Amino acid sequence: MKLRARLALVLAVFASVTGLIVATLSYTTTSHQLMASVDTSLRSTATTLRAPTITVARSASAARLHPLRHRPGGLFALAIAEAITRSGKVIPLAGARMLPVTNRDRAIARDLAPRWLRTQRVGGITYRILTIQYRHRGALLIGRNIDDVVHSLAVLRTRFLLLVLGAAAVAAIIGYLVASTLSRPILALANTLTTSDRPDLARAVERSDEVGVLARSFRDTLEDLYQSEEAQRRLVQNASHELRTPLTSLRTNIDLLRRYDTLGSSDRERILADLQSETAELTSLLDELVTLTIEGQTNDTEETVDLCTIVPALIARFEARTHRSFATTLPPGSITLRVTQLAIERVISNLLDNAVKFSPSDTTIAVVLTPTSLEVTNVADPLDENDQEHLFERFYRAPTARAVQGSGLGLAIVREIITALEGTTYVHNTPSEPGNDEPGNRVTVGFTFQARR
Repeated sequence: MKLRARLALVLAVFASVTGLIVATLSYTTTSHQLMASVDTSLRSTATTLRAPTITVARSASAARLHPLRHRPGGLFALAIAEAITRSGKVIPLAGARMLPVTNRDRAIARDLAPRWLRTQRVGGITYRILTIQYRHRGALLIGRNIDDVVHSLAVLRTRFLLLVLGAAAVAAIIGYLVASTLSRPILALANTLTTSDRPDLARAVERSDEVGVLARSFRDTLEDLYQSEEAQRRLVQNASHELRTPLTSLRTNIDLLRRYDTLGSSDRERILADLQSETAELTSLLDELVTLTIEGQTNDTEETVDLCTIVPALIARFEARTHRSFATTLPPGSITLRVTQLAIERVISNLLDNAVKFSPSDTTIAVVLTPTSLEVTNVADPLDENDQEHLFERFYRAPTARAVQGSGLGLAIVREIITALEGTTYVHNTPSEPGNDEPGNRVTVGFTFQARR
């Protein structure tokens, strides 16, 4: 069921229930007041008949009460009055019709029961009948024709029913129109989203109501989707470009091995060495692509790690493997992060490996850890602003670094991990101070973080 139909149905049901409650209360109140008015008229008639000027003796006859029947109009216009003696004899007092006398009426005449009010149909006419004691000599039975009251109540019921049905219909129409008005911008937004590859949500976004909130949510989601698609496209293009070089080299060397059976051992060893080198580079590239793709999607459990423990351990490992010199500055105490240890070790290792690759072998690499950042500084050619801006992008290499073997993904992995930790990465040139043993420009690559307290 559509939203418009649902809202129309809800409002119709609400209007019907409300109308029924109001109509029932109004009808009940009106009916009670009308019957109370009739009962008051009956009691007034009884008071008149019980007046001292009218006597109903035990031996009373209809002839002695004859003058009462000749009083037209007044209280007796719609009334029938009868007297019941203690012996049970019924004497008509007013009206042309006789009311039925019950055992309870006779009991009231003998002072054995209190007065009695009831509604009863007699000869096709509805009467309101009051039976009341008469001076301990019998009882008076007074009936009031209430067909006019019954008819009025029937008309009132019909009108209330029509009113409730009309209110339900009006509420349904109003609900449908309101729902149509409210849903029109949503339908327009849905139509815009489904009929365009890049929908223009400018008008919907400018709205300040719920539709605007929904449109802004769609806009943000679509922008993230477009950025993801663009990043995937660039990744495929860059990966295909980077993979093409080692694959071409592998194909060339294999062709050489196939064509020349008389190659010397030295040439064969050189070609095999190139094959091994290119295979290793290709394997490294694929490993880093996989790492970059699944980073942040692993199920490794986060733990509290101390950077003051991890950094010296990694530097010692690099010193043993590369035989390079490192100058480490650590703060006192400990610096803890809530992170997977493998991820933070990969970040620091990539920074150290980057510094080793792009600095002379006889220079010292400086590592500075503070409570909010980690920086790795090495001697290198200065980076211009464009290189600094794109250094952490996938497969990007500065012109001075293109001759160095590598995939161009190490710093991209660093940025992915640090961004997930709500930190930032940065790079800048750091000129050497006068009197430094290693003159020349120095490049600093680092990242910030929020230590766990």
